[in-house]
Amino acid sequence: LDSTLRHGTRPFPIPAGPVLRFMGVNRGCTFTSPLLFLAMSMSFLPVKATGTCRSGVRSMMSTASGFRAGTCFVPSYLQRSSPLTALSNKKPLASGPKFLPSTSRRSLSDDLGRRKWHPWKSAKMTASDQESRLESPPARQSETGGGVDDGPYQKYQGEIFCNRALNMKRIRAVGFDMDYTLAQYIPETFEILAHRGAMQKLVHFMDYPAEILELPDYDPTVYQRGLMIDKKRGNIVKMDRHMYVKIAFHGTRPLDKAERVKAYGQMKHKDFSSSDFANIDTLFSLPDAFMYAQLVTFVDDNKDKYPQLKNKPYDQIYKDVRRSVDLCHRDGVIKDQVAQDPGLYIESEPGIIDLLKRLKLSGRKVFLLTNSLWDYTNTVMNHIYGNSRKEDWTLEWLDLFDVVIVGACKPAFLEDPNLALFRVHPEDGRLSNMDNALFDPPSTSLKAGKVFQGGNWMHLHYLMKDAVTSGEQIMYVGDHMFSDVIRGKRSLGWRTALVVPELAPEVDVCLREAVRGKRIADLRELRDELDEWVDRLSLLLVSCENDEECAMTAKVDQIQAELIKARAELKAVTAAFSEELRTYHESFHPVWGQMFKVGYQNSRFAQQVENYACLYTSKVSNLGLVSPEMHFRTQNDLMPHDQLEDSPIARVLRTRADNVLSQFEEAEAEEKS
Repeated sequence: LDSTLRHGTRPFPIPAGPVLRFMGVNRGCTFTSPLLFLAMSMSFLPVKATGTCRSGVRSMMSTASGFRAGTCFVPSYLQRSSPLTALSNKKPLASGPKFLPSTSRRSLSDDLGRRKWHPWKSAKMTASDQESRLESPPARQSETGGGVDDGPYQKYQGEIFCNRALNMKRIRAVGFDMDYTLAQYIPETFEILAHRGAMQKLVHFMDYPAEILELPDYDPTVYQRGLMIDKKRGNIVKMDRHMYVKIAFHGTRPLDKAERVKAYGQMKHKDFSSSDFANIDTLFSLPDAFMYAQLVTFVDDNKDKYPQLKNKPYDQIYKDVRRSVDLCHRDGVIKDQVAQDPGLYIESEPGIIDLLKRLKLSGRKVFLLTNSLWDYTNTVMNHIYGNSRKEDWTLEWLDLFDVVIVGACKPAFLEDPNLALFRVHPEDGRLSNMDNALFDPPSTSLKAGKVFQGGNWMHLHYLMKDAVTSGEQIMYVGDHMFSDVIRGKRSLGWRTALVVPELAPEVDVCLREAVRGKRIADLRELRDELDEWVDRLSLLLVSCENDEECAMTAKVDQIQAELIKARAELKAVTAAFSEELRTYHESFHPVWGQMFKVGYQNSRFAQQVENYACLYTSKVSNLGLVSPEMHFRTQNDLMPHDQLEDSPIARVLRTRADNVLSQFEEAEAEEKS
């Protein structure tokens, strides 16, 4: 064996295994990959940033490693300190390379670009490039201690993402929800009205002690969409797409792994769809979760102090929260405040009016379908139209729509064919019966007015029957996963577009933390290779236990020593990987992590978005950046076997096959000699 081959910083006495092959160590080459420095740094020994590489291994180097012809440069994040040293000192890892991988653009249209990703590529740096890189000022740490904060990383630019191919030429009607869709509310001002009003109602009408009014005010950053409320246990949980609970809180107290497994380890998929659980699938639900967690903790801590709380079950607390919030939406606590100054509670979003006009000019029917009643709908739509002051209100905004249905009571509107439809008289808000809504010609019904209340999907389809003949010709845009997207798609076959305001910061953090994401991928691959090496060393020991003629019998002590060291390194790399992954997720949210992920798995929310939303984007006006005739196309669906070369098991099998081949070659060479 070539004496220059080393495992970490130690001579390697037995045939080259997957760790060496993974790190790219070659005969006559001291090191060829940044990952070798990572392995060497695990031993807390100094590493020289010098060495020569055979030209045959240049392709293994990436722009991240600073390769220049014939020389291996250590990335800055490995030059500064050992990852384990950084973690043991509780300091964030250094920021990594001072530049990001090159990217290029391909356009969805002249107005909207879609990001085209490129892997880290092998490249040579000229002397001037290297000099300019070394002279550049040091990169600034991001707030989370992760990626480069001053680099030219890309940001979310209003892209529309496609889960199911959608040809807009086949869409004959486009509908919109209003709340959190056409009207994006400001959580710091709007949702706090619901929280304060609901807490007052809990005290004055539901016999809760006045001390709950002293609890902290609503914070919109504490929870995120996609969580679930366990009404029976008083818990708030986050699950992956396989319905495994990965993060859980009882009230405001975190549950450890043992408590999570005890509560949810034996639960089946169908159990989470029971009435004992409530989905946090709209931004309207975040104040509910905040209040519920506060009250669960308050009741646990004070049930002996207040007799009325002693026997109050957790599911009753949830019912009280929902009832109090609903009362706030009905009795004017929220809507009267919004009517006085809409600009204080509704974000400005240029482009919505132009979008609606373009859709009408394209010959499509455009409708508004909202659960809000007429008076509030008129307030909000006037503000969106540009008439914020009450004295400026008009009904001109109605010209943007062919049909307006308020008080729709979704999701019942999409499921119950027996709900009655009423006509709304916009001038004074009066209601009148529509007994012949499904019998009179649509032109007759619409000639008397286009604003209605209640009804069901059959009324809507009938009013647009001159343009729409099936559900697949309708696209509905909304923010509520269940009421707007799942029900419409499952029950009626509507095409769906989900508005996810959280998407913009989620994508921005993902792009900003690209360097850390690359490190996580490298650590994960190194962990898998070390795991395989431990397995092969163990196999060698087992195969030689009862075989006196085993060729490796004389080296059993060496193998055992190497196995102990390999296990220690595997433990160290696993710890470094776990810490990096935790830090990465905390850069999205300090508790719940990335909204669309749990560990490496998609979250339950991400799975629902993928299954039920044909399109998703951060705001409605993004649809105005593309043509109304746009053909949205999805990417190829990939299963693990479609990515065979990148799968861990393929690497393991390939490594073992290479080792067997090398043994045959050595045996053949010995025979010839």
